[in-house]
Amino acid sequence: MKKETVFEITHQSILETAKALFLANGYKNTSTRDIAKAVNITQPALYYHFSNKEVLFIEINKQIGKQLKHEIEQIQNETDSLENQLINCTNALLNVYHRDIFSFIHQSAAEMEQENKQQLFYILNDYYLKPLQAIFETSQTQLNSKVSSKKAAQFYLMSLSLLFSTVHQLSTEKERSEQITELMDMVLHGVIS
Repeated sequence: MKKETVFEITHQSILETAKALFLANGYKNTSTRDIAKAVNITQPALYYHFSNKEVLFIEINKQIGKQLKHEIEQIQNETDSLENQLINCTNALLNVYHRDIFSFIHQSAAEMEQENKQQLFYILNDYYLKPLQAIFETSQTQLNSKVSSKKAAQFYLMSLSLLFSTVHQLSTEKERSEQITELMDMVLHGVIS
C-alpha cells in the first residue's frame, strides 16, 4: 500500500475514533492517549497527524459543522412551516450529537488556548447559528418585534439542552418525536397561554 494511502487511512481513523470518544466522553475526559490506543497507534504517531488535542477537536467540529450546516440549509430551502423546519433541524442535530451542543462547545472551549477557543466559537457561529438565523429570517412566521433572528437562533440552540438531557433515554421514535414537538411549541409560543 502506498505511503499516502496509509497516511490518509490513519488520518481518517483518528478523526472518526476521536469524534466518537469526544461525543461519548466529552472533551475533558478524552485524552490523546485514549484516542491513540483506540486507533492502535502511538501518541507520537497521532501527533504527526494533529499537533495536539485542541487542533484535533477543532477539525472534528469543522467536519460536523459543515455537515450540519448543509443539512440546515437544505431544510431552509424546503417550503414548510417554521415549526416543522425547527423540528427537522433538531432531528439533524440529535443524529450527530449525544449531548447539548451549545454546552458541549462552551465547556470544551473553557479548556483551550485563546486562539483555539476563538476558532471553536467561529465554528459555532458560522456552521450552526448563522444557518439557523437564516431559517428565522426567511420564515413566513413573524418574530416578536423585540427578538432578532440572531437571538431567536441562539435561544433555539440553548433550549435544546432540555431535550438532550432526556431524548436519548426515550425508548421509541414516537416518544422522541412527541418530545421534540413539545419543545418546539414552547420555543416558538412560550409557556403561557
